[in-house]
Amino acid sequence: MNIKILHFLLIFGLIVLGMVAVDSKIGDEGTIKAKEINDIERAVPSSNAITINAEREILHYQKESFWNDKEFSEILDSRKKFETKETDSFKEKLEKYNLRVFNLEYEFNEKKKSTTLKCDLKGAMYSTHSYDFHWLLKNLPFDLYQFKKLEKELYYDGKVNDVPTRIRLIFPYTVAHCHEHVWPR
Repeated sequence: MNIKILHFLLIFGLIVLGMVAVDSKIGDEGTIKAKEINDIERAVPSSNAITINAEREILHYQKESFWNDKEFSEILDSRKKFETKETDSFKEKLEKYNLRVFNLEYEFNEKKKSTTLKCDLKGAMYSTHSYDFHWLLKNLPFDLYQFKKLEKELYYDGKVNDVPTRIRLIFPYTVAHCHEHVWPR
């Protein structure tokens, strides 16, 4: 009788040990997948270049982000997840301001280790040739008065959330502006 109990405990122990080993492997794979997703979500570019060209009621938007080798490699490995995450975040931010996004596309440049989001935006014009940039500046620690002014362009060179960033707003006319709006002078 004691031998039967001992065999039972031994077999039961092996079954439990096998379940723990299998669960451990599943957990490790799940951890790796979760880590990859979290790495993409936490990836911070080494610099950004945003260019917005105004053409009638359309703003042609382009954001090029430059990455270190490791982050760019992770982005390329999970390209679709990266595009989905970036698109969802971008559109969600713009919907609050009734901006419509169309012609959205991504480019991945392996030589420059950069990702580029390009799209057209409609809904920022509030009167003839006058644009509201509240949607762009809302989460930034500054407004258009921190931009340098050229005849037909406003630009900013500095840091946004500790990331070196250049923002260029280009217009087909000589500009005037206030904190968040641009219009012809």
